[in-house]
Amino acid sequence: MIRVDLPYPHKLLWPNGRTRNPQAKPAQVKKHRQWAHFAALAERDAFVRGEKIGLRITVHAKPRGPLPDKDNVVSAVKAYQDGIAAALGIDDKHFETPVVEFATPRTGRFVIEIGAPA
Repeated sequence: MIRVDLPYPHKLLWPNGRTRNPQAKPAQVKKHRQWAHFAALAERDAFVRGEKIGLRITVHAKPRGPLPDKDNVVSAVKAYQDGIAAALGIDDKHFETPVVEFATPRTGRFVIEIGAPA
């Protein structure tokens, strides 16, 4: 099992993220994908390939504001999933639907466990 600790996704990556600049969202997607790619590269020796790969996302929400919706969390981490899949040399279609959990402390971090049981 691989454990990757990543920053809270940028507001443009959430389903309701809006911008007037059409290049802003692709730039954020690229940046987040690279972060996940390099974080997974550092941990990929612990990876065991399988038919379906479980994902568990532990959300340490921002210190202020409401908890995000679980469906929105899954949507916001798509760039992270793509980067992790690229680092592991697999297609992201092999990932199962992520299990989303909320935890304390509220530090604004996302911890993604790859290969975690569903």
